[in-house]
Amino acid sequence: MLKIVIGLVALGIVVLIHELGHFISARLSGVTVETFSIGWGPVIFRKKIGDTEYRLSALPLGGYCGMKGEKAVSESLEKGLIDIPKEPGSFYAAHPLKRVFIAFSGPAANLLLAFIALSFISAAGSLYHTYSNKIIPVSFSDVDSPSPAQEAGLIRGDEIVSLDGNDMHTFTDLQQYISLNPEKKIEAVYKRGESLLTTFVTPALDKKTGAGRIGVQPWIPLSIGSVESGSAAESAGLRAGDIVTAVDGRSVEDYFGFEEMFKEKPEEATLTIQRDSLILEKTIVVLYLQDSIPKTGIQWNTVIVTVPGTGFLDSISSGAEQTVRLIALTVKSIGLLFRGVDVSEAVSGPVRITLMIGEIAQSSISGFAELMSIICVSLFLMNLLPVPILDGGIILFSVLELFRGRPIRPKTMYYVQFIGIAFILFLFTLAMFGDIQFLLRQ
Repeated sequence: MLKIVIGLVALGIVVLIHELGHFISARLSGVTVETFSIGWGPVIFRKKIGDTEYRLSALPLGGYCGMKGEKAVSESLEKGLIDIPKEPGSFYAAHPLKRVFIAFSGPAANLLLAFIALSFISAAGSLYHTYSNKIIPVSFSDVDSPSPAQEAGLIRGDEIVSLDGNDMHTFTDLQQYISLNPEKKIEAVYKRGESLLTTFVTPALDKKTGAGRIGVQPWIPLSIGSVESGSAAESAGLRAGDIVTAVDGRSVEDYFGFEEMFKEKPEEATLTIQRDSLILEKTIVVLYLQDSIPKTGIQWNTVIVTVPGTGFLDSISSGAEQTVRLIALTVKSIGLLFRGVDVSEAVSGPVRITLMIGEIAQSSISGFAELMSIICVSLFLMNLLPVPILDGGIILFSVLELFRGRPIRPKTMYYVQFIGIAFILFLFTLAMFGDIQFLLRQ
């Protein structure tokens, strides 16, 4: 429940910042803001200052900025007018460039929030858990053919040193680079024993996510980092620091091999462990998750990566650099939607986004800030699409009016808006369908 509340509040802040951008730019442009509300729904408190009524509403889900004359298009149609009335202080009475400024300021406010979040991450530093760059090639469960990693000749225990000349230090480094380069031929330098070798691998496009994948798992050494309280591992007498070397007398080196030992779902297993200079045997009662994954209560050691914080000026520079990088990556991701990707899976709806935000916020402040920046950049770009009813549509109409030298007829604007409505409804339907499928899988 807590992660849902956190997620809703966070999304509400993103929407409120967007509307605040419109509010400030409208005031600067001489457009009357009739209403500015924090939240939606029933009004708890209201106070009129000048021409603007400020509201505090019951539902903390963003807010809205109501400008004078925003409904002038539909009102003109109802009255059978050829042109939109331009009352003093109304939105359509403002110069087209001012309307562009007002429309752009909402998405720009989201982009500014992303920049602030990324600058904060740089200033504060971060810490995350991952595994080494040592890999285990595996087949895809949804196809019969070998995975790209297997086709490239990679084998169990290879260490990927670099991809396209970019150094790879951890499994997270590998995932990030591969996921962002689907269907691109990548030069991989890897270490096998004492030899340094080169191959080429082309990540397959995951049509559910739009990400690239080559079919690798991390090589996880069987060194116990911690033992869950009340678990089967604790009952068996296992401790942090123990190293598992065999299961029922069969030697194992990594977690993938460890998992394979439990495919027959034995009710118990004898683990051979190394504890300092001692070799011990411990019998453990095994429970199972889906797909025969053993539930033992063992947490294996991970690689802890610490990213140190930076000074003020460096954090600003890093925030700007990362914001530009994130824009480029998001544009690339949007482009993947037109390459056969399952949009219902790749496009997250409000349910999945809310749960993701809440879950990450509970585990990592830096992760929360990074996810918020991704959402802000996505909203920035999506709102600037030249689609009627979006900010990008308003910008398009305003620019056309500027070049035409005369306003666009309200009838034309009204009917063109149906295209935008249909587009938004299409995306919303797909996102909600994906959300429903997600909830059914939980």
